[in-house]
Amino acid sequence: MAQTKRLNFDISPEQEDELNWLRTELGTSTTKDTVLRAIRVLAVLSREAREGAKVIIQTREGETVRLMLPELEHVGPDWTWLVQRAHPWRRTPAIKGRRILASTVWRTMLANSMTAEEAAEDLDLPLAAVREAIGWSEANQELLKLEAQEEQRWLEARGVQVGSPAPR
Repeated sequence: MAQTKRLNFDISPEQEDELNWLRTELGTSTTKDTVLRAIRVLAVLSREAREGAKVIIQTREGETVRLMLPELEHVGPDWTWLVQRAHPWRRTPAIKGRRILASTVWRTMLANSMTAEEAAEDLDLPLAAVREAIGWSEANQELLKLEAQEEQRWLEARGVQVGSPAPR
């Protein structure tokens, strides 16, 4: 006979609203069915993402775009110097033991025409860490572009003017 386990946890009214919305979207009859179906869908997406697949959607206008699912963007297990930091939507890893993003290291190098060795010295980082940051950044250009767009939306939602100032 299969062994079952009861799970009990508290949810906020906002979380309950999200579950009710998801129940309607998924066409499930109970919260349990809703959660289990959502887990199955996420498990499939996660497995595919780990194998390098990307979620592509077509907008109402017919444009094909990559759908960024931050929870599915992973730092590869083969990195020594890069670690994931908790963030609501950013998936760019940081240098272990430092609060500097891999993309910041890479962009600093590009902006200042530095070699990896010069960046390592200037940023007081091990050369191997700089090389990993470069490798990750060059391999994840699309994610960096999506994160930049998300950051721009985030800033604009808070009233921060983004872009060049208007000419005088």
